[in-house]
Amino acid sequence: MSSAKKVAVNTFAMYTQLIVNVLIGLISVRIILNALGASDYGIYNLIAGIITMLGFIKNSLSQTSIRFISVSLGENDKRKINKAFSSCFYLHAIIAISLAIIMEIVGLFLFDGFLNIPEDRIHAAKVIYHCMTFSLFINVFGTPFRALLVAHEKFVYISFVGIFDAILKLLIALVIVRVQSDKLQVYGFLMAIITVINIFCYYIVCQIKYRNDMSFVRCNKKDLGQVSGFAGWTLMDVAGSVATRQGYAILLNIYFGTIVNAVFALARQLEGNIYHISSSVIDSMKPQIMKSKGAGDDERMLRLSLTAGKFGFMLMSLIAIPLMVNMDYVLKLWLKEVPEGTAIFSIFLILACMAEQLTRGLVYANQAIGNIKWFSISVSSMRFIALPISWLLFSLGAPAIAAIITFTVCESLGSLSRVFILSRLSDFQTKTFFRSLFTQILPPALIATLCCVGFSRLVNGIWGLLLSLIITDCLYLLVMYLFGLTTEEKRSILSLKSHFKKSK
Repeated sequence: MSSAKKVAVNTFAMYTQLIVNVLIGLISVRIILNALGASDYGIYNLIAGIITMLGFIKNSLSQTSIRFISVSLGENDKRKINKAFSSCFYLHAIIAISLAIIMEIVGLFLFDGFLNIPEDRIHAAKVIYHCMTFSLFINVFGTPFRALLVAHEKFVYISFVGIFDAILKLLIALVIVRVQSDKLQVYGFLMAIITVINIFCYYIVCQIKYRNDMSFVRCNKKDLGQVSGFAGWTLMDVAGSVATRQGYAILLNIYFGTIVNAVFALARQLEGNIYHISSSVIDSMKPQIMKSKGAGDDERMLRLSLTAGKFGFMLMSLIAIPLMVNMDYVLKLWLKEVPEGTAIFSIFLILACMAEQLTRGLVYANQAIGNIKWFSISVSSMRFIALPISWLLFSLGAPAIAAIITFTVCESLGSLSRVFILSRLSDFQTKTFFRSLFTQILPPALIATLCCVGFSRLVNGIWGLLLSLIITDCLYLLVMYLFGLTTEEKRSILSLKSHFKKSK
């Protein structure tokens, strides 16, 4: 299967998993909420929130493993592949053990009056905490196995595991309804078991298909240091995004109270859902970008990174443009009572997400090169600087929306800084990016936006929303195909179309 066809199949698999997981997840949450009750469900999510704050560490380590394994696969050198896997495995093992020890020590003090939990449920909360600490340990420890599958572009299998995970969680929800003992403790234990099953599924396939790529021989300090250094700078980039958003939540709470916190949370939820739509295509192209570098084909690496950003932005725009234009109506459909300011908050956060998406592919090109220090510093600095600027504006009496505008501007500038840094680290030409941006990417999006605005004013209600979505997206796809894609990208799409016809 060619690279273009493989990317298309992988993207379809990831989208299918996303849709199935969302649908099953909505059903599972409703059943679990009714089974546990509001109080126990709140306890579970309180503990989960404490543990998942460390999730960005796992994400950073995952990016590190995918980078080193993918590049070594591109070099087609068995010795380097074994060294890359070994270094990633031992780094994850060290961090997994360290995190587990730290979380267990923190747990000794966490339930001694720090958390507001009813006294008769403290024991159950401790059980949940231990189960989640164990899940975190298994997740971090098993990340290299999933990374090996990603590097080999086995997204179809990964999607099957993801759907299987969602089905198991639905079955657990149905089981919890009939459990007579402490439902919360049983739920926490079963959720930890699912984590073990997931990692085991990844390990089994790696053991069967990629046994020669795995090596558990002790790595040397130099290799481990190289992987650790890369992980550290990646961690800085990811932590910058997490810390900025959490910082905004605190800042908004201090100056405007819980109502604006609710507005910010709702806007972030919309932003996050839209981001996942486009991240599927980026994730499916990442191994190809890495392997191109490993094979010494820098020209293909840079070309794919631009294409990844373009396609990611396009897929995001298909949902984002109709959503932003019809934001007030969509929020009224979704929420019974819409807090004031939710629409404008959501629009600006989505715009920031779209700006970040434009250069997301360049991040993977930079990771493939391996020199990510200035990438991480520039983007993280721009994200962090938004907080003191917003604090200054609030102290001068500015409204809450000033912070979100500041965040959008800083996020966009941080995203664009990647273009200039990558041009210094490789043969990447800034004029290539900006020519693509102003002649291929933005014009179709602008035309689609104007069409959507005009149509939404002519037709109201749910049918107006649906017709606006369909007509706008069809027009956008047509204009994007005719004027936004290069000849090579069009050829790839046509070859994919004939490939799927033959497969029927």
